[in-house]
Amino acid sequence: MATVSIFGTLNNFTTAVTSESTSQRPWRSFTIFIVGQYLWLCCIPIIFFMGIFGNVMTIVIMRRVKSDDSTVDIYFTALAGMDIVVLCTSALDKWALYQFGFGVFATHVVVCKIRTWLYTGGGTVSCWYVVCMTVHRAMSVVWPHRVNSLCTRRTVLLVLSGLTTFLAALYAHYMIGYQRVYLPGFDIYWCTVMRDNLDYLYFLETFFAYIELVVYCLLPFASLLVSNSVLVWKLTVSMKAAGKHLTQGDSDAAQAQKKAANSVTLTLVVVSAAFIVLTLPVSVDFILNFFGGPGNRVTGYERAAAAFFRDVSSLLGYVNHAVNFYLYCLTGRRFREEFLKVLCCGRDRGRRGTP
Repeated sequence: MATVSIFGTLNNFTTAVTSESTSQRPWRSFTIFIVGQYLWLCCIPIIFFMGIFGNVMTIVIMRRVKSDDSTVDIYFTALAGMDIVVLCTSALDKWALYQFGFGVFATHVVVCKIRTWLYTGGGTVSCWYVVCMTVHRAMSVVWPHRVNSLCTRRTVLLVLSGLTTFLAALYAHYMIGYQRVYLPGFDIYWCTVMRDNLDYLYFLETFFAYIELVVYCLLPFASLLVSNSVLVWKLTVSMKAAGKHLTQGDSDAAQAQKKAANSVTLTLVVVSAAFIVLTLPVSVDFILNFFGGPGNRVTGYERAAAAFFRDVSSLLGYVNHAVNFYLYCLTGRRFREEFLKVLCCGRDRGRRGTP
């Protein structure tokens, strides 16, 4: 699920579009709804280009600093690559629809199916990449010797590959259920579910919705809350002990190693905390629709407010796929140094090690 829930997608681009014309939906004339549309038009291009630049730079920098005894570059590279997929297959298409009334990926039925599969599954895969690297780090600070000996680069690659394959298969049904549909009220083609495909709609709303509620919302948030609690605790203990170790005369090498480890821990805490904050509104919208549904909103203003909340939460979800590079720069000194070297086109690639 990539920043827009199943019910949000159906409500915005199927139910409210295919069955009614614009004049039959007066709630769209409310100021709060119009503000949401303008937010999309103004913010999506900024988020898209900043996200593409940041994720590409992350991949470039991770190639420069990778080492045989660290797995951080694997996680960061995989996360950046998946975020690029989500931004290119979802944010860009919706902006083109709002700006030009044209669905970029609705030009052919095959493109429609593949694009839907990529952006719905890609958001969940990206989410679990954050979970994996945060849980890995939490385990590393609690059982450093055991985890570091077992979780090698090969193991991490196998785990991420298996996870990606599983989630790709889980979301593969979108390539069957979604079609290129003509929307007469807007005189455009859009990639959505045929309204007469009742069996597939029933599958989405009663069966797969439960799976997605667990896979996208409940399990990731529970895992991140527990892992972040462990990381914050260990980081606090480490910072308190830093002064004591200095007075006891730790070697410069030992101090540098501890400082680098704390820097990585801080980066992962900030990244996972940002993920929780930025995707929480999407999850709230998903859960509210899951238990209540848009049918409970009886007034025009309530419908307009719900649409505005969905627009804002979706934008925040896209920010989550665009912001990691800037968080790395903010919290990681080594990452900032490598970024400056890339900008300056320096020949010195620096020492190999953890950002």
